[in-house]
Amino acid sequence: MEILTVDQMYFADKECNAKIMPEMQLMENAGFAAACQIARNYHKCPTLVLCGTGNNGGDGFVVARILQQWGWSVEVALTDSEERLSPAARINAEKFHGLKRQLSFKRLKRLNQTGGLIIDAVFGIGLSRPVQTDIADFFNAVNETDLPCVALDIPSGIHADTGEVLETAPFCDMTITFCRPKVGHFLYPGKEYTGQLVVCPIGIPDEMIKNTGVSLYENTPELFSLPQTGPYDHKYSRGAVLIRAGKMTGAARLASLASRRAGAGLTAVSCSTQTYPFFAADTAGTVLQIADTKEDFSDQIASKKIAAAVIGMGADKEDSTKAFLHLIANTGKPFVADAGALPFIKGIKKRSNAVITPHNGEFEQLFPELKGQNRLFQALTAAKTLGCTVVLKGADTIIASPQEKAAINVTDCFDLATAGSGDVLDGIIGAMLAKDLPPFEAACAGVWLHSRAAEKAGKNMIAEDIIAHLK
Repeated sequence: MEILTVDQMYFADKECNAKIMPEMQLMENAGFAAACQIARNYHKCPTLVLCGTGNNGGDGFVVARILQQWGWSVEVALTDSEERLSPAARINAEKFHGLKRQLSFKRLKRLNQTGGLIIDAVFGIGLSRPVQTDIADFFNAVNETDLPCVALDIPSGIHADTGEVLETAPFCDMTITFCRPKVGHFLYPGKEYTGQLVVCPIGIPDEMIKNTGVSLYENTPELFSLPQTGPYDHKYSRGAVLIRAGKMTGAARLASLASRRAGAGLTAVSCSTQTYPFFAADTAGTVLQIADTKEDFSDQIASKKIAAAVIGMGADKEDSTKAFLHLIANTGKPFVADAGALPFIKGIKKRSNAVITPHNGEFEQLFPELKGQNRLFQALTAAKTLGCTVVLKGADTIIASPQEKAAINVTDCFDLATAGSGDVLDGIIGAMLAKDLPPFEAACAGVWLHSRAAEKAGKNMIAEDIIAHLK
């Protein structure tokens, strides 16, 4: 469940080397685990292992030796001379008795003609500078072939902390990483290059992972607890949500229905007299309350029966939205702020119970100084600056807390890029807040439920389909 940075992985490696097993044994474990995965997923075929000069190359030599012992036809292509290999890599290079040569475009072309497998063990997680031209040209040539490519640890050329492509990288069918996944496996564009991700244990104890100070996780149900209903529950004990509607009534209608389907015991919509008819003609189970003034809304949000609020969807960036947002925040009740409410969130003093859900465009307007930074850094910085939970939406949605704990949603449901999808998410998170989940847990639960429902809904779904599959 944990996701490690480069420094955290190196810390765990060193602690394991010092207390449990030497570097050579850890490398042998990694190579053996990778060879097992390769043999399990691919038939015996001519295999070209690309080995760099560091320890990732050492892993590659172990894989090459073990596959050769199992009857595979294996060659190694070196990115530099053997004299430049790290000590551990050099020892494993000497143990491999097959053919070793420099990178060869002719060899790659022949392999493409006959069929085979590429194993990328060039850089691993340590790369932080652009790939040099000769290796970049070779990666580009690999990408032009029909050969499957398997990366050891991370596709070479991907920054393991950001997912950034450092000049170029091979597109891999599979990435075999060790101990725990790394940040770059899940953040785009790195995720595009990773392919199927397989995580192999190599003997580093869980306790050593905890000692790294890990605070980033895959967004799974282990991060939150969904309350279960019992015989003494009633609609208010299950959580009551108040949604403030904007002029675009469809947004609040979607959010309210999602809130109800996600398990809120009661969902009320606060709307203007002008928009009331649109809601009255909609789903009967949503409670309607008219509020044309701040005083009207103040009475509604102050009700002891209301446990959480949602505001901003379909709303203009106008003074009334700002005023209603202040009223919500001043109650101290947890709330979700999106769309039209986001420009005013910095002016709110009581934000610790807030969850904001911007997409990239909204985030850049809120934090223009963070434009161009990697998304994990953006989300964590925003959460710490605002003192609230941030859900930075996208194909790699990130949930970040003010305490610098974060989670990355790891599903691949690109059909969520559809109108109203974000409104549905707001309603789900609102329901989770009303059930007394802390903001970070509520956001993680909401994002997880939202993406799983979308997967069930299938291709070309619409926002209403997501709600229908919240079961």
